[in-house]
Amino acid sequence: MVVESERGRRRRRRWLIGSAVIVVLVAWLAFLSARSLSAYHHDKQGLDLLEQVKAHLSPNDLTSSGSERLLDEAHAEFTTAQSDLSSPLFAPVTIVPVVGRQLRSVRALSTAAGTVSAVGSDFLARVHTVINQPHAAGPERVASLDTLASVSAASAAQLRGIDTGPSQGLVSPLARKYNEFVSQLDSAQLRLTRAAAVSAAAASILNGPQNYLVLASNNAEMRAGSGAFLDVGVAQTSDGAIHMGAFGPSADFPLTQGQVAVTGDLQRNWGWLHPSLDFRNLGLTPQFDVTAPLAAAMWTASTGQPVDGVIALDVAGLRQLLEATGPVPVGNTTVSADTVEQYLLHDQYDGVTYVAGAGTSDRVDELGALAREVLSQLQGQSTDLKSLASSVSSAVAGRHLMIWSRDPAHQAAWAVSGVSGSLTPASVDVSLVNVGGNKLDQYMGIHVAVSTRRSGSDTAVTMTTALSNTTPPGQSQYIAGPFPGDTAPYGSYIGVVADNLPGTASHITLTGAGPLAVDGAEGPTWVIGAPVTLDPGATATVVTHFVMPGDHGSMTLVPSARLPVEQWTANGRAFDDSAPVTITW
Repeated sequence: MVVESERGRRRRRRWLIGSAVIVVLVAWLAFLSARSLSAYHHDKQGLDLLEQVKAHLSPNDLTSSGSERLLDEAHAEFTTAQSDLSSPLFAPVTIVPVVGRQLRSVRALSTAAGTVSAVGSDFLARVHTVINQPHAAGPERVASLDTLASVSAASAAQLRGIDTGPSQGLVSPLARKYNEFVSQLDSAQLRLTRAAAVSAAAASILNGPQNYLVLASNNAEMRAGSGAFLDVGVAQTSDGAIHMGAFGPSADFPLTQGQVAVTGDLQRNWGWLHPSLDFRNLGLTPQFDVTAPLAAAMWTASTGQPVDGVIALDVAGLRQLLEATGPVPVGNTTVSADTVEQYLLHDQYDGVTYVAGAGTSDRVDELGALAREVLSQLQGQSTDLKSLASSVSSAVAGRHLMIWSRDPAHQAAWAVSGVSGSLTPASVDVSLVNVGGNKLDQYMGIHVAVSTRRSGSDTAVTMTTALSNTTPPGQSQYIAGPFPGDTAPYGSYIGVVADNLPGTASHITLTGAGPLAVDGAEGPTWVIGAPVTLDPGATATVVTHFVMPGDHGSMTLVPSARLPVEQWTANGRAFDDSAPVTITW
C-alpha cells in the first residue's frame, strides 16, 4: 500500500487551488467579456439611433412621433448597456490605473448618452403636447411660445448637468468617441438654448406693442441675398395679435440726399448706387442686419413713424407660407402655393407696358396685397403649427424670410436662429445684382464651380461662375424692356456680379467681367464685384481666385434667395443654394 506523503498532499492541494483559481478567473473574464460585448452592442445600437435622430432635425421631423420613438429606443439600449457594465464583478477592474480609467469613461458615456436620450424624448413629448393643442389667435399663441421657451430652457439645463466621466488618458478610439460625444452634447445644449431664446423673443414681440416694417421683395429683380424691396407696409403686434396695415409701392416713399446717412462698408462699396434714397436700392449687401436698420431709418425719415424692427418676405417665402395657410384671394384671382411664383414673377406683368406713372402701382400692389393677405391669414386662422414650423424653417433656410430687431436681446435670438440674414467670417456667396430695372432674374442661370489645390502651406481656391441669359421672346415690356429712353435692347440683363468671400481670404482677383466696381471689406467678409451685361442667349464666365490659410478648411455657402436657385459644385460634389451648405477641403 502506497501512502501519499505530506509533501505530495500539499502539492496536490496547491494544484487544486490553482486550478480552481484559474477556472474562476477564466469564468470571471468570460463574464466580463460577455457583459462588455453586450454593453458594446447596446451602446452601438443606441448611438446608431441617436444618429438617425440627428440626421432628421427639421421641424417637420422633430414634430412627428418618429423622433420621440427613436429616442425612447435609444434610451432603452443605453439602459441595458449600463446594466451590463454595473455588475459588482467589474469593481476590481475599476481600480486598475489605466484599464480602470477606460471602463469608468465608458460607463459614464453610456450613462450620459442614456440621459441625453431621456431628456430628448421628454423634450419632444412636451413640445408635441404644445403644438398638438388648438392654437387660436391672440394670447394663446403667446402662452404657447412662453411654454416652448420654458421647456427648451429646462432641457438645456438638464444637459448641462451631465457627467461625461474621465477625459484624460483615454486610448485613442475611446478618446475620439469621447470628444465627439462631448461636442454633440454641447451642440444639443446650444440648440435648446437658442430655441428658448427664439421662442421668448417671438412671444415678447407678439405680446407687443411693437411696430415692424415689412419689406415685400420680388425675386424677378434681384439684389444681393434678396429680391428688390418693391412694396412696404407696417405690421403692429399687441396681446398676441398681428394687425396688418396697408401696403404700398416702395417707390411712393422717396428720400432726398442727406435725409438718411449711409456709412461704413456700405457707403464705401455701394454708395455709388445711393441706397438710402429709394427702398428699391437697398439689399446691395447680403448683410440684412445692415440693410434692415437703414430701411427702418428711411421709413421713419419718410413717414415720421418709428419701427421696432424689420421683416423681409419674398415670393418664395410667400409660397412656403401658402403651404401652411392654403390658397388666398388676391384681386380677381386666387393664388396658391402652386401658382404664386408664376403669378408674381411673370403673369402679373402680362400686358404691362412701361409708361411713367402707370403700370408700376398695379404691379406692386399685387405683391403687397398678397403679402398682406397671407400674413393676415396666419393671424386670423387656427394654423397647424407643425405645417407652419416646416414652412417657416424652409423660408428661413433660403433667406426668403429675414428679421431684424432694434432690441439687442431679440436681435441676438434672430442671429442664433439663422433668421437675421447676417454673415459670418466663413461666409461665401455669389450675387448677381440687377441694376437694369427689368424683371429678368427668373431667366438668369447661374452655376458656380469651386475647386481647390495646395499652394505651399495654404489652399488656392478657384470659383468659376457661369452666367446665362435664357430670356425667351415675347415677354412684356415690363419684364424685358426696352424701356423708354434706355438704350438697352429687349431682354438685355445689366447687373453686377459680386462675390462675398471668407474674412481670412487673401490674394483675391476677379476676371471675366468689367472693371471692378466693388472691392473691399464687407462686414466679416470681403466683397469683390464687377459689371456684366448679357443679351438674350448670351453667356459669360467670371473667375474669382483667392487663397485660404492652411491646407484644410471650410466655408459656408450663403443662399442667394434666387429663383431659380444657383447650382454649385465643389470638388466634385453637386448641390444648390436653397439652404446653407458647408464647403470643405
